[in-house]
Amino acid sequence: MKKHILFTTALLVFIYAKCEAQKIFSEGILKYDVFINNEDKPSGLYVISVKGGNIKRELAMNNGFNNITIYTVKNGKTLSLNLNDGNKYALEMSQEEVNEKNLKFSNAQFVDLNKQKKIAGYACMGNKVTYANSEKADFYYTPDLLPPTENFNAMFPNLKGVPLEYEVKSNPSMTMKFVATLVDNMVIDSKIFIIPVDYKIVTKEELNKLK
Repeated sequence: MKKHILFTTALLVFIYAKCEAQKIFSEGILKYDVFINNEDKPSGLYVISVKGGNIKRELAMNNGFNNITIYTVKNGKTLSLNLNDGNKYALEMSQEEVNEKNLKFSNAQFVDLNKQKKIAGYACMGNKVTYANSEKADFYYTPDLLPPTENFNAMFPNLKGVPLEYEVKSNPSMTMKFVATLVDNMVIDSKIFIIPVDYKIVTKEELNKLK
């Protein structure tokens, strides 16, 4: 009986310690340097802001390109902010449209590369992902942080962690590498998830007519 109690206590301590190590990234920001085609110096900055399931992603490149997407957990919609001939539009996408867009990432298979390194202060594990279309990519993620929603890791579905270094092949001649420089569990102002009043919310069909 005594041995059983000691075993149960040890098991509970282990489970508690594991839960303490793994925390849901429920509020804060992630900052990544963006490198183009293995250049030595970053060509842009990528910032992800999270609060209560809401997610804002901003990609700002040195050449002037800027893209912002905002996911609102309450209505399950994603808005992508665009500039067209000086006019400001927020393209509204339903969860079904986002899922269709990310369909190429479904059925992702992960293989442990048995590599570790520290990124932005977090211990990360090397992995290789293979998609249904046979595309492959190496990446590093930390298991100490868990994604706040399924939408967070669109490129890495069901990954039990947060990617802190990964590559995206945006076209046949350009590869973008994202390397985290900051993970900050700071308090986020809810106002940043509100679309500015000078942006007109449109559907994909409406935006195509305006181009």
